[in-house]
Amino acid sequence: YFHDYLTSKEYRRKIDFSSGNTKKLLEFDQKAVAKLISTMPMTKWSGSSKGLISFDNNIFKLEFDVAPEDKEILYEMTKQICDYRLNRYFERKGNKN
Repeated sequence: YFHDYLTSKEYRRKIDFSSGNTKKLLEFDQKAVAKLISTMPMTKWSGSSKGLISFDNNIFKLEFDVAPEDKEILYEMTKQICDYRLNRYFERKGNKN
């Protein structure tokens, strides 16, 4: 999903796949994409979460309990936040160019 999102629009490819080491990611490589995800969004989320989220040994974890009946709504909220942050990231980067 993440690779498809990054490569499905020309302006995203120009922004994130312009350097020599990222151009090779235009071709799907699961390990390389997983490494990219772990070094950017996951470490940024855990680092700015004030202890609510951790990312250690490639495990992304919520550091609080979620009631079973709230898991679906938490998933949807998290998905919306991810979509917003990705779109905002590319919007800002696109405006700089």
